[in-house]
Amino acid sequence: MRLDPRFLTHESKGEHITVSTSGTSFSGLIRSNSTAAFIIECLKTDTTEAAIVDKLLEKYDVDRAVVEKDTTAVIAKLRSIGAIEE
Repeated sequence: MRLDPRFLTHESKGEHITVSTSGTSFSGLIRSNSTAAFIIECLKTDTTEAAIVDKLLEKYDVDRAVVEKDTTAVIAKLRSIGAIEE
């Protein structure tokens, strides 16, 4: 899976934004915290949910169950707006 290339990301002064471009059914932008932004960055290349979880565990000292739950939630939200290509 990967982020649909019609969704662009931008980071400025600690604020992370994902914006849909023309040709998507979602019109708007997504503001993300640093964890969600990290997940979205991982999705810029073809990856799996398990690989993203592993990368988050390398970066943060947190419980695997929490990371798995949060990663699943972010990916589900992105899928619901059509931002994920399978």
